[in-house]
Amino acid sequence: MTKRDFCNKAIVLKGLTAALWIASSGLALLALNAAIDVTATIYAAFWAEGGLYGKAYGGAVALRQIVVLVGALLSVATIIGSLEYSLRHFNTPGSWRLFARILGTEAGILLLMAML
Repeated sequence: MTKRDFCNKAIVLKGLTAALWIASSGLALLALNAAIDVTATIYAAFWAEGGLYGKAYGGAVALRQIVVLVGALLSVATIIGSLEYSLRHFNTPGSWRLFARILGTEAGILLLMAML
């Protein structure tokens, strides 16, 4: 292969890395919303007698806010950390494994939300 083949492979790989990073950032926001819904559903099923309104409403709101805070901090740390790692270890197997783990975790959370 020459450099002209496939429009300079390094540029394509950098574009793919950027696209995967943006996709994982967007999925992190969706997964955070899914985690909040899953937590509220589990709370309602076990501790709120099947419903979130009434006496259990205050507890559900407090739990939701805690999950939002912790989830947002973890999402931001993961997004920034994965970007830094990808920039330092560009096009290595570890970088691609990191993307696969992040996307797999986010897909698992979204799948859990779809199942509940």
